[in-house]
Amino acid sequence: MDLVHELAEIALATRLKRLSERLSSDVSKIYKESDVDFEARWFLILTLLQKEKLMAITEIADSLQLSHPAIIQLVQELIQKNLIKAALDSKDGRKRMVSLTPNGKRTLEKIEPILSSIKEENKKWIEGSSANILKILAELEQALNEQSMYNRIKLNMLLQKTQA
Repeated sequence: MDLVHELAEIALATRLKRLSERLSSDVSKIYKESDVDFEARWFLILTLLQKEKLMAITEIADSLQLSHPAIIQLVQELIQKNLIKAALDSKDGRKRMVSLTPNGKRTLEKIEPILSSIKEENKKWIEGSSANILKILAELEQALNEQSMYNRIKLNMLLQKTQA
């Protein structure tokens, strides 16, 4: 018995998180077996910095639509691994600006063939299903942009109270 499957809609966030952790774990195993000291969760920040060169932590959080604390934690890991460096902004001493280190750039080059395989296999996996999960996720994200789940639940609870 799988309680998460049984609970269906009520456990949606857990099911998505479980799927995400499973995919990240498998990809991280591939990096490890390829002798690359790299974790799947670092990919987005490094790729963003590769494109943007220099960014504040708040800009990274906003760009990736992830929480500021989550980005701070990932930035600390990346600094410890010498994949990025941080310095105080010369214009605003409260901001930490981050950029790739030479080691970070080399690591991104080293994982390029792995990324190519990941992209190819993800595409096959998605195409082999009965629906395009990327399209569905985009639709669900757009619906939450229009009205958050918090607001949806609050409205539903208010309606239930008025009907009682």
